[in-house]
Amino acid sequence: MQSQVQIILEPFVRRQMFPTAEDAARRLATEYVTKHLQTEQRKVTRLERKHGMTFRKFEEYLRQRSKKLQSASLKPTEKKRLGRAIMLEEEDWLEWKAASEMLDRWIKLEKDLV
Repeated sequence: MQSQVQIILEPFVRRQMFPTAEDAARRLATEYVTKHLQTEQRKVTRLERKHGMTFRKFEEYLRQRSKKLQSASLKPTEKKRLGRAIMLEEEDWLEWKAASEMLDRWIKLEKDLV
């Protein structure tokens, strides 16, 4: 009895797109991982360009901005404006963190496939 994986890969071999089911599985998995790796890398690169710094530097930047928000020397209107700006930056931080973590996972998976 054939496994589900063999049944799925059989048409690729039958149509001579790959020499074996094992080769098809490896190459298709590699292409899948590469596609997702590139997607996450684009997200990280876009945010690095947008903010002009790495994720780690951006985290430190946000910490400093948050400390500044607690400063007693800021006027209420300045605090409000800074608070709104920080909220938007934190949205980028969350997206950036998720993309960075996913990128690391895809890179590790890519190494496992080699």
